[in-house]
Amino acid sequence: MQRRRWSFVLTPLLLVGALAWCFSSPSGPPVGPPEPAQWIEPVRAPVVLTASAQRPSERPAPIQPVDSAEENRVGMPSHPLTREHQRIFRENNLIGDLNGAMDIGDVAGLRTRLAQYREEYPEDAHVLQDGYELIADCLEHPSPETTAKAQRYYDEELASGLRRYIRRHCLEASNR
Repeated sequence: MQRRRWSFVLTPLLLVGALAWCFSSPSGPPVGPPEPAQWIEPVRAPVVLTASAQRPSERPAPIQPVDSAEENRVGMPSHPLTREHQRIFRENNLIGDLNGAMDIGDVAGLRTRLAQYREEYPEDAHVLQDGYELIADCLEHPSPETTAKAQRYYDEELASGLRRYIRRHCLEASNR
């Protein structure tokens, strides 16, 4: 009687296990990654026509002045490049320079670019100036005071894009 109970329990389990093994085992040799020619599409250089070779309807629309009523070939008003756009581009480039100086540990370059950033963008819309100054202080003079300032900045400026750099250059560096 005991054997019969075990056979009722074990038989379905063995069957399920055998089926799972049959369907999961590979049917042939292992398949490796495809050859590069199979999965990389060839890069085709775009065909660029000079302005003289283009038909008039294919020429790109020139950038129009801000008050222009000109429309491009699909009927949309042209998008002007304003002084505000140029100012934003300049700010982004300056922030990139600050990040580059920070990444290589160039404290003098960081302070020079920071002074330039303070002069050109006194409104500091992204609240970055204090963060960059704090990072420069941490790189130049690591101390418990700069670590405490960094921790306060890290805890209070939750929306700052500099928090990870404050953590890396000030908080984690003080633990080494």
